[in-house]
Amino acid sequence: MKLLLLVTIVTVIILSIWRYRTRSRRRRKHVSLTTMPSDFTLNPTPLLGEDEVALYNLLRMVVQERYLVFAKVPLGSFLTVDAVGGKERVQVLRQLALKRVDFALVHPGSRLVEQVVQVESQSPELHQVESQQIIESLLETAGIKLRKLQAKKTYPLAHLATRLEIAAND
Repeated sequence: MKLLLLVTIVTVIILSIWRYRTRSRRRRKHVSLTTMPSDFTLNPTPLLGEDEVALYNLLRMVVQERYLVFAKVPLGSFLTVDAVGGKERVQVLRQLALKRVDFALVHPGSRLVEQVVQVESQSPELHQVESQQIIESLLETAGIKLRKLQAKKTYPLAHLATRLEIAAND
Protein backbone atom coordinates (compact mmCIF):
# COMPACT_ATOMS: atom_id res chain seq x y z
CA MET A 1 0.00 0.00 0.00
CA LYS A 2 2.82 2.37 0.88
CA LEU A 3 4.56 1.49 -2.37
CA LEU A 4 1.42 2.30 -4.40
CA LEU A 5 1.07 5.66 -2.62
CA LEU A 6 4.74 6.46 -3.23
CA VAL A 7 4.46 5.58 -6.96
CA THR A 8 1.33 7.74 -7.27
CA ILE A 9 3.02 10.73 -5.61
CA VAL A 10 6.13 10.41 -7.79
CA THR A 11 3.95 10.11 -10.93
CA VAL A 12 1.96 13.23 -9.99
CA ILE A 13 5.18 15.17 -9.35
CA ILE A 14 6.70 14.09 -12.69
CA LEU A 15 3.52 14.97 -14.59
CA SER A 16 3.34 18.36 -12.86
CA ILE A 17 6.94 19.16 -13.77
CA TRP A 18 6.39 18.01 -17.37
CA ARG A 19 3.22 20.11 -17.66
CA TYR A 20 4.94 23.19 -16.22
CA ARG A 21 7.87 22.87 -18.64
CA THR A 22 5.66 22.46 -21.73
CA ARG A 23 3.62 25.52 -20.76
CA SER A 24 6.73 27.63 -20.22
CA ARG A 25 8.10 26.54 -23.62
CA ARG A 26 4.88 27.61 -25.33
CA ARG A 27 5.07 31.01 -23.70
CA ARG A 28 8.67 31.51 -24.79
CA LYS A 29 7.89 30.57 -28.42
CA HIS A 30 5.22 33.27 -28.68
CA VAL A 31 6.60 36.24 -30.61
CA SER A 32 5.58 39.60 -29.24
CA LEU A 33 4.47 41.90 -32.03
CA THR A 34 5.22 44.98 -29.93
CA THR A 35 8.98 44.38 -30.28
CA MET A 36 10.17 42.83 -33.52
CA PRO A 37 13.32 40.73 -33.57
CA SER A 38 16.29 42.47 -35.19
CA ASP A 39 16.53 39.89 -37.99
CA PHE A 40 12.88 40.33 -38.95
CA THR A 41 11.70 42.84 -41.56
CA LEU A 42 8.34 43.77 -43.01
CA ASN A 43 8.06 45.49 -46.36
CA PRO A 44 5.01 47.01 -48.03
CA THR A 45 3.81 45.31 -51.17
CA PRO A 46 1.33 46.59 -53.77
CA LEU A 47 -2.26 45.63 -53.02
CA LEU A 48 -3.20 45.50 -56.70
CA GLY A 49 -1.28 44.67 -59.84
CA GLU A 50 -1.15 47.10 -62.74
CA ASP A 51 -3.96 45.32 -64.62
CA GLU A 52 -6.09 45.23 -61.48
CA VAL A 53 -5.60 48.96 -60.91
CA ALA A 54 -6.79 49.65 -64.45
CA LEU A 55 -9.86 47.45 -63.88
CA TYR A 56 -10.48 49.13 -60.51
CA ASN A 57 -10.46 52.56 -62.15
CA LEU A 58 -12.86 51.37 -64.86
CA LEU A 59 -15.19 49.97 -62.21
CA ARG A 60 -15.15 53.24 -60.30
CA MET A 61 -16.01 55.20 -63.45
CA VAL A 62 -18.87 52.85 -64.36
CA VAL A 63 -20.49 52.63 -60.95
CA GLN A 64 -19.76 56.28 -60.01
CA GLU A 65 -22.06 57.21 -57.13
CA ARG A 66 -24.16 54.06 -57.24
CA TYR A 67 -21.60 51.86 -55.46
CA LEU A 68 -18.48 52.15 -53.38
CA VAL A 69 -15.72 49.96 -54.80
CA PHE A 70 -13.46 48.06 -52.41
CA ALA A 71 -10.55 45.85 -53.43
CA LYS A 72 -9.28 42.57 -51.93
CA VAL A 73 -12.09 42.24 -49.40
CA PRO A 74 -12.13 39.22 -47.04
CA LEU A 75 -15.41 37.29 -47.22
CA GLY A 76 -15.70 37.34 -43.45
CA SER A 77 -15.95 41.13 -43.47
CA PHE A 78 -19.25 41.17 -45.36
CA LEU A 79 -20.80 37.74 -44.73
CA THR A 80 -22.15 36.63 -41.39
CA VAL A 81 -22.89 33.03 -40.56
CA ASP A 82 -26.16 32.27 -38.80
CA ALA A 83 -26.49 28.56 -38.11
CA VAL A 84 -28.49 26.62 -35.58
CA GLY A 85 -25.86 23.93 -35.14
CA GLY A 86 -22.38 24.80 -33.93
CA LYS A 87 -20.69 22.27 -36.21
CA GLU A 88 -22.30 23.67 -39.35
CA ARG A 89 -21.32 27.21 -38.36
CA VAL A 90 -17.72 26.18 -37.76
CA GLN A 91 -17.58 24.42 -41.14
CA VAL A 92 -18.82 27.50 -42.97
CA LEU A 93 -16.45 29.76 -41.02
CA ARG A 94 -13.58 27.52 -42.08
CA GLN A 95 -14.67 27.94 -45.68
CA LEU A 96 -14.73 31.74 -45.20
CA ALA A 97 -11.31 31.90 -43.58
CA LEU A 98 -8.58 33.52 -45.64
CA LYS A 99 -10.78 33.85 -48.72
CA ARG A 100 -11.30 37.21 -50.34
CA VAL A 101 -12.93 38.71 -53.37
CA ASP A 102 -11.13 40.93 -55.84
CA PHE A 103 -13.67 43.78 -55.86
CA ALA A 104 -16.79 44.34 -53.79
CA LEU A 105 -19.46 46.79 -54.95
CA VAL A 106 -21.09 48.21 -51.85
CA HIS A 107 -24.35 50.15 -51.82
CA PRO A 108 -23.57 53.43 -50.00
CA GLY A 109 -26.97 53.58 -48.28
CA SER A 110 -27.40 50.03 -47.03
CA ARG A 111 -23.62 49.44 -46.78
CA LEU A 112 -24.20 45.91 -48.08
CA VAL A 113 -22.18 44.21 -50.78
CA GLU A 114 -24.53 43.84 -53.73
CA GLN A 115 -22.09 42.59 -56.35
CA VAL A 116 -18.67 40.99 -56.39
CA VAL A 117 -16.25 41.21 -59.30
CA GLN A 118 -13.69 38.43 -59.56
CA VAL A 119 -10.72 38.68 -61.89
CA GLU A 120 -10.38 35.49 -63.89
CA SER A 121 -6.92 34.01 -63.96
CA GLN A 122 -5.48 32.94 -67.32
CA SER A 123 -4.27 29.57 -66.03
CA PRO A 124 -5.59 28.97 -62.51
CA GLU A 125 -3.97 26.40 -60.25
CA LEU A 126 -6.01 23.63 -58.64
CA HIS A 127 -6.21 25.32 -55.24
CA GLN A 128 -7.36 28.56 -56.92
CA VAL A 129 -10.14 26.70 -58.74
CA GLU A 130 -11.30 25.06 -55.50
CA SER A 131 -11.16 28.36 -53.64
CA GLN A 132 -13.13 30.08 -56.41
CA GLN A 133 -15.81 27.37 -56.30
CA ILE A 134 -16.20 27.87 -52.55
CA ILE A 135 -16.43 31.64 -52.99
CA GLU A 136 -19.06 31.25 -55.72
CA SER A 137 -21.11 28.89 -53.56
CA LEU A 138 -21.00 31.22 -50.55
CA LEU A 139 -21.93 34.28 -52.61
CA GLU A 140 -24.82 32.43 -54.25
CA THR A 141 -26.11 31.35 -50.84
CA ALA A 142 -25.90 34.95 -49.60
CA GLY A 143 -27.71 36.25 -52.71
CA ILE A 144 -24.78 38.36 -53.88
CA LYS A 145 -24.26 38.69 -57.63
CA LEU A 146 -20.93 37.50 -58.99
CA ARG A 147 -19.36 39.01 -62.10
CA LYS A 148 -16.20 37.61 -63.66
CA LEU A 149 -13.89 39.85 -65.66
CA GLN A 150 -10.46 39.47 -67.16
CA ALA A 151 -7.79 41.85 -65.89
CA LYS A 152 -5.82 42.02 -69.12
CA LYS A 153 -8.87 42.80 -71.25
CA THR A 154 -9.91 46.38 -71.96
CA TYR A 155 -13.63 46.97 -71.46
CA PRO A 156 -15.54 49.88 -72.98
CA LEU A 157 -17.50 51.64 -70.23
CA ALA A 158 -20.87 50.85 -71.83
CA HIS A 159 -19.98 47.15 -72.11
CA LEU A 160 -18.80 47.06 -68.50
CA ALA A 161 -21.99 48.78 -67.36
CA THR A 162 -24.01 46.13 -69.19
CA ARG A 163 -21.98 43.33 -67.58
CA LEU A 164 -22.66 44.86 -64.16
CA GLU A 165 -26.33 45.39 -65.08
CA ILE A 166 -26.15 49.11 -64.45
CA ALA A 167 -28.52 51.12 -66.60
CA ALA A 168 -27.32 54.38 -68.12
CA ASN A 169 -29.95 56.40 -66.26
CA ASP A 170 -28.89 55.01 -62.88
